[in-house]
Amino acid sequence: MAVMVTFTLKADAKTYQDLHGKMLGLALPAGLLFHSGHEVGGQVGIVDFWPSAEAFRSFSEGPLAEGMKGAGIAPPDDVQITPVLNADSR
Repeated sequence: MAVMVTFTLKADAKTYQDLHGKMLGLALPAGLLFHSGHEVGGQVGIVDFWPSAEAFRSFSEGPLAEGMKGAGIAPPDDVQITPVLNADSR
């Protein structure tokens, strides 16, 4: 079942943009359906859609964790995974 994943990166917009450029190329083949980031009080809020919680966890515990560590970003402490009825695109 598709899921919506939300969390907050403890990073500024520039650090996020640098990481985003590296991670998107890895996330899409891992199953990412949709990604967005927005500024929230000097940090960056993330809203993603993945085909399953397992696909997100696999990515977040592997490539994303390594990328965040390399960028000096602490792991988020507010990850929420919400099943959705659908996650359609064009």
